[in-house]
Amino acid sequence: MRIYKLFFLILFITLASCSKEIELDLPEPDKKYVIEGYIENDHYPVIAVTRNSSYFDPIDSTYIMNLFVLDAKVYISNGENEVECFLSTNNLINGAWPYLYYTTNQMVGELDKIYSIKVIIGSDTITGSDTMPSQVFLDSLWCEPIKDNDTLKDLWISFIDPPEKNFYRYFTKRKSRDNYFVPSALFVLDDIYFNNQFFKVNLVRGIENIYSDSTYRDPELGKYKVGDTVIVKTANMTRQHYNFWRTAEQEIYIGNSPFINPVRIRHTVKGGLGVFGCYATTYDTIVIN
Repeated sequence: MRIYKLFFLILFITLASCSKEIELDLPEPDKKYVIEGYIENDHYPVIAVTRNSSYFDPIDSTYIMNLFVLDAKVYISNGENEVECFLSTNNLINGAWPYLYYTTNQMVGELDKIYSIKVIIGSDTITGSDTMPSQVFLDSLWCEPIKDNDTLKDLWISFIDPPEKNFYRYFTKRKSRDNYFVPSALFVLDDIYFNNQFFKVNLVRGIENIYSDSTYRDPELGKYKVGDTVIVKTANMTRQHYNFWRTAEQEIYIGNSPFINPVRIRHTVKGGLGVFGCYATTYDTIVIN
């Protein structure tokens, strides 16, 4: 089970272990709805709507599917037109995330526009808005050898950061191997240290399930196999969109530590939990050789 995916949907489910069995009588959490939505330039919106979950609820495929809200009224607006979205099941066919989501073929993302959503579920209304920023293009995309390994390579990117403030998120997809774009282990990036400068970074391949022991036994962990065709998606986003994913990242990687204060996730929607944001994206392709 891809627990990594579940975090963005449920937001508060993590795994824990202890040295002896302890019985806890924990109160049920307040029922809330969770939004994971985005729109990118030249693409239709993707808006997943789910219910939140108790911290220690057991997880299986049936449980996950039952979290999806199938009867929501979902609307998206670009400031000029508002359209109602329909429920799509396309991702169920290829196992891509989110399995169920609301979308429309009557609106695609455009640069520099403001988008807003309204989700109505019974008496609950959830809203959110964000601005589509400008695109930032890569200058170079290349692979470098790994010492004593002739089957795997590191992937690198470089670009010149524009003078205005920018926040980045990177995704990769290996053709014929990945069903969807996986966020890079770099996750999110603030240009505070390289604003208006040349910047290069190793684009470490992302992990789908950070809680699985088998993930860390994978000989290709973080790397790319010779012969793979890799598509890199560069996504520029606003500060509020970045802040959600930055705090979500902290919760994923350090949320279980007893020595660190809990992370307060910066939700961007009102009336519920989660995020709605815009991505200004560009795509580049490389064959690992």
